[in-house]
Amino acid sequence: MGDMERAAQAANVLAAWCALRDMSALSKDALRQEAGLSDDTADLFVLFGGGVTGTVETLAAAMRAGVASRYAIVGGRGHATYWLDRAIERLRDGGETLPAPRVASEAEMLDALLFARHGLHADFLETRSTNCGNNITYLLDLLEGEGCVPEGVILSQDAVMQRRMDVTWRRQVMDRPLFASTRVVNWPAYEAELAVRDGSLVWAQAPEGIWPMEKYLQLLLGEVDRLTDDEGGYGPRGRGFVVHVDVPAEVRAAADELRAACGEAGRAPDERFGQTKDGAGLTRRNDATAGLFEG
Repeated sequence: MGDMERAAQAANVLAAWCALRDMSALSKDALRQEAGLSDDTADLFVLFGGGVTGTVETLAAAMRAGVASRYAIVGGRGHATYWLDRAIERLRDGGETLPAPRVASEAEMLDALLFARHGLHADFLETRSTNCGNNITYLLDLLEGEGCVPEGVILSQDAVMQRRMDVTWRRQVMDRPLFASTRVVNWPAYEAELAVRDGSLVWAQAPEGIWPMEKYLQLLLGEVDRLTDDEGGYGPRGRGFVVHVDVPAEVRAAADELRAACGEAGRAPDERFGQTKDGAGLTRRNDATAGLFEG
């Protein structure tokens, strides 16, 4: 097996672990039978903003399936907004009626895309948050203000960051007893898988607007670093932003394999976005990866 085959295999192991999924399908039956909700409908479905436009299709599917009573999109302007701005600009150039990027929040842009494509709007938009930590705290603030304390909530985040969103929620509600009994159901906003073609890493499966390949690998490695509960991570032994996470040995091995195969570094925090509760950051290109990717 060559370096790229090992890299694809390792990245797919990391992706599967990061994309925490509590159901086999986005359906009422799955909510009741697999996710443990007493009813077949959650009180709230939350799509968290990011740089991938294809996540809107998951929200539209959730709304059409009626898996929740109300729907929210959460996201101000943070590390991922640059990529969403670019994607929205391309869609505007293609004729879709969308707000001007570099002005609107992620939540506003995604809600506009939801309406342009599906004629739907979210019930709530949270437009201030800039990172995973205040994605949750501002969402909880919004829900408190609306008098909405959900018995069950479906969290839908960029697949790379789904597990971290789950453990961020669990850490934040330790200080917010009103939400301590809310049942959390995880549903990543997309599935992605890598393959190798002609010696390059390519997408075998990916949503519209998926991250550039180099950034995607950096995001995956950055999540393993953040969720490792040591002095450098985000767990109780480190910054205390998330609850403890056990990183399986096979995941740690896959991260080591990916670094060895591609020379790729994890995503570094970006201090512009209020790193009190998250480690959002910008891609730092590693020239060791140059020429390995298609496109």
